Amino acid sequence: MLSKLFAYERVTIPIHTINELQLYGSFYRGSKNQTYKGTILYFHGGGLIFGHREDMPKKYISLLTENGYGLLALDYLLAPESKLPAIMQAIHRSIEWFMKEGLHTLKIDPSNYYVMGRSAGGYLALYHAVHASVRPRGVIVFYGYYTLSDASFTVPSRHFLNYPKVSDKMIQQLVGNQPISSAPTDQRYPLYLAARQRGDWLSVILDDTDHQRTYSLTKEQLMGLPPTFITAAHQDPDVPVRQAKWLHKYIPESTLHIVESNEHDFDRTHIDTLGINTYTVLVEWLNNPQQKYKLKGII
Repeated sequence: MLSKLFAYERVTIPIHTINELQLYGSFYRGSKNQTYKGTILYFHGGGLIFGHREDMPKKYISLLTENGYGLLALDYLLAPESKLPAIMQAIHRSIEWFMKEGLHTLKIDPSNYYVMGRSAGGYLALYHAVHASVRPRGVIVFYGYYTLSDASFTVPSRHFLNYPKVSDKMIQQLVGNQPISSAPTDQRYPLYLAARQRGDWLSVILDDTDHQRTYSLTKEQLMGLPPTFITAAHQDPDVPVRQAKWLHKYIPESTLHIVESNEHDFDRTHIDTLGINTYTVLVEWLNNPQQKYKLKGII
């Protein structure tokens, strides 16, 4: 149990193993006396290359749990040690575990769930919402994407070229020969930086870049999604805001909350302002996703 400021419970749960690598989930929930409204399956960001399941700031977890929502943050395999097919398969196994064990292990109704992700995690949330055997109640996408065929992913990024060039030697030192499911940002970020500087990010996550369409979602698939909350920065330098706008256009019951910022992960850098405001709007949406909110922002 954390301090009164962040009054929620947290428990670490072994989910399943991949080639002797144990994948875990961190489950957060508020008071057992409050009405439980549903479970959010959460996927962290990091370009599918770095990051860890416990990256969500405590203030956001507190806001979600005190409003009756549980949060299950899940490990997933990271590239380039594991490629996208293996990453997706492992996530599918984790969700299947939740569906089978949620009632017994977590004491909750596993059919009452949402999928959520930030950046690459938003992509994973969308993909698995489309392919879920049990349809989620909703999808939450923070500055994510639904297609790997965006032109910005296949050419050197002007934004990332402003940073010092990452050497081949550094890349070789950072890539291991065993699957991993967690990697500190300060250690592995150079791998993502190098991929975006060279315009070869797809080759880092896929053995064959021709398969990018296989792991992209179509307009027709997006049209079949449940209510979806989408947020992104107006001047996102990493994932083009057009992806958020296209999601809003194609998903029939979607809410778009655009933030005036030039930072990709604005909720990491501006927790007490842009971040907490956006999560407050998210909670309003969660409490009634069918209602159309007139959100403050730039559309």
